[in-house]
Amino acid sequence: MSKALCCYAFETLFTELNFESTKVPLKAYFKALQEDASKLPQSAPLFVTWNKNSQLRGCIGTFQEFPVESGVRKFTISSAFQDPRFSPISTKEVASLEVDVTLLDKFQPISDYNDWTIGAHGLKISLDLDNELYSGTFLPSVAEEQDWDKLTTLYYLLKKADYPVSKNSTEEFYSTGLKEGWLKLTKYEGLKAHLTYDSFIKIRESILE
Repeated sequence: MSKALCCYAFETLFTELNFESTKVPLKAYFKALQEDASKLPQSAPLFVTWNKNSQLRGCIGTFQEFPVESGVRKFTISSAFQDPRFSPISTKEVASLEVDVTLLDKFQPISDYNDWTIGAHGLKISLDLDNELYSGTFLPSVAEEQDWDKLTTLYYLLKKADYPVSKNSTEEFYSTGLKEGWLKLTKYEGLKAHLTYDSFIKIRESILE
């Protein structure tokens, strides 16, 4: 995947926080990293994730097709400043940040809650219960990074969707929901790039020299 997209996320954050007056365009990062932009899709579902000291600091994206360049810009801003789980990222935090950009692909509804692979697949759940809709997702890297097994991942996915059940009841809940149709489960794949602040600064400075 493209580290240039991660650089562009940091660049967008710089612009929003008024770090620099000079704006480095995405194409300059592709050139500096010798990446071929034509190998990336022009549009894709995507997520931008910020981490600080290995802890989640913000993550927002879309499951709809979105132009990649404008999507990275849009979801960089929303994940950094508008994730309701966190306060907005501040200037003093930037040097401690790492960013992931994930492009999503190969969405496949599944009827067996075990029909997915840790580290390879993300999961998206939607529930239609009691005249209410609930939804949540974990990107492909989450379960592996958290060292969760499948049951634990499915359990936390329900919590993420704001419809928690006991861990002992999790498998029965999924089995019944999938059979009766009020629970939908989709697996998907993702291409993820990761970049630290220090690596970004080195790349940026090499462009501006």
